[in-house]
Amino acid sequence: MARRLALVALSTLLILSPATDGGGGGGGAVQAEPIVPAVISFGDSTIDVGNNNYLPGAVFKANYEPYGVNYDRHEPTGRFSDGKIVTDITAESLGFESSSPPYLSPHASGKSLLAGANFASAASSYLDDTAAMYDAITLTQQLKYYEEYQSKLAAVAGRRRARAILSGALYVVSTGTGDFIQNYYHNASLSRRYNVDQYCDLLVGTFSGFANVSIYAAVAVSATPSVNAW
Repeated sequence: MARRLALVALSTLLILSPATDGGGGGGGAVQAEPIVPAVISFGDSTIDVGNNNYLPGAVFKANYEPYGVNYDRHEPTGRFSDGKIVTDITAESLGFESSSPPYLSPHASGKSLLAGANFASAASSYLDDTAAMYDAITLTQQLKYYEEYQSKLAAVAGRRRARAILSGALYVVSTGTGDFIQNYYHNASLSRRYNVDQYCDLLVGTFSGFANVSIYAAVAVSATPSVNAW
């Protein structure tokens, strides 16, 4: 049971952020200066802002109505929602005018990189095999894109400013449910190999490895992140 409760936390939302003194303004108004320099997102359809639109073979795409009908231009954007998703709300609450564009989009270039990056892909999950079944961006590949992003950011902002942005950024991870819904419950060989508790152990181990890599990347420039999971 403890394993299953742990997995519930891993399957929702993890936020890695620089340690703060707990201050900060309230309300939903756009701040004069964002509370953090950037928001960097990894995960699945819960925070995918359109990366799957740039994957020719992706099984899941949100490029048709009713997706987007209540968004700014009332048209599909690649978000799996009729309007804003948690990525947008988080960015706006922190003082950004909007969330970062999908990393695979041509809009994710130049000065737009200063505010962060979104690597999330619908149908991705902790296990790369889950993502591969649906031609989504695996979590391993999302980390590789993050490494690429760091180089691009340094080219735009300079190494010193890039280090400051990366160390002060808010890191958001939202994924995990697909490993059960899209994989375990439909994969007889997998369910024969692992019972639920064993599979949870596998996912927790995979998550721990990803978190260690993510935290290392966040602290590589002497930041000290705090970790919160909901």
